[in-house]
Amino acid sequence: MEYITKNIKGDTMGQEEEISIENIEYLLEKYMAFLIKTVSGFTGRYVSVENDEEFEIALLAFTEAVEKYQPQRGVFLAFAKLVIISRLKNYVEKEKKYEKVVSLDALYEEGQDFQTEETENQDNDLHQEILRYKKELLFFGLTFEKLADEAPRHKDTRENALDAAEKAGKDEEIVEETYRKRKLPIRKVSVLAELTEKIIKRSKSFILSVMIIFAKEFPGLLYWIKGTRCKNVS
Repeated sequence: MEYITKNIKGDTMGQEEEISIENIEYLLEKYMAFLIKTVSGFTGRYVSVENDEEFEIALLAFTEAVEKYQPQRGVFLAFAKLVIISRLKNYVEKEKKYEKVVSLDALYEEGQDFQTEETENQDNDLHQEILRYKKELLFFGLTFEKLADEAPRHKDTRENALDAAEKAGKDEEIVEETYRKRKLPIRKVSVLAELTEKIIKRSKSFILSVMIIFAKEFPGLLYWIKGTRCKNVS
């Protein structure tokens, strides 16, 4: 990814800053208020930066926006907001598929018999999935914030890392060794993915984090990966 320098509307007049993945830590810190405001505006409630899955999704989406941003897309913050809202909508749609089509009031009015526990939809599934994923990451000493900082800096590198992670996550021997030794078997992943060990080492945390998603078959997060790889936000 080429380095991009862009004036940000709302910044000090004439001030320029680099919108690039290399600068992600600075950008996350500078625009934390923007992230919180965007998520709060979408959810209509107070957002906890530590416990809200919507905020975690927003962090990943902001990183995605930084990576995909080009000057022709206009003002960066407007583009970033578009990406964040798009990913949050994907999250909401993912949850909605678990909801019942017919309202409970309608069922009562029609006199239909049903058990209370059957009325409890699974709208917390993705939330629970993210919590389980966070525990898996902590097992290896990883966090969402660390992954945002260590995400591959170039598009091709990111795609190679995703491919390597998918192959590793579907290889039982590599998964077993990774969990047993609590680290990625770089040489084996290198051979499996047909990439140099140097490339694997550079993205080892990212590859490990995505490998976990494939190995544990987290459906919601697999959906997220598919979205980030296949969708172009316009």
